[in-house]
Amino acid sequence: MLEIPCIITDPLGLHVQLAVLLASEAGRWRSRVTLEHAARVVDAKQPLELMMLGARSGDHVVVRVSGPDEATAAEAIRKIMATF
Repeated sequence: MLEIPCIITDPLGLHVQLAVLLASEAGRWRSRVTLEHAARVVDAKQPLELMMLGARSGDHVVVRVSGPDEATAAEAIRKIMATF
């Protein structure tokens, strides 16, 4: 399992556009991708679940990737998370 820690820097927090972008990228991979915020863990392939976390600007989140293509998936997701 690989972990990608991130601090949300977008002034609007984890809004719809970012949630859809992350879910779209996570959906490309066979690995399981989750996002943790405030002790809640959701499936990162589900944009609605990401939105329901209510992550705001300045909040710390952790993306976890585990599965057969985790290294490649984590690198692609890491690049997207850098824009958050």
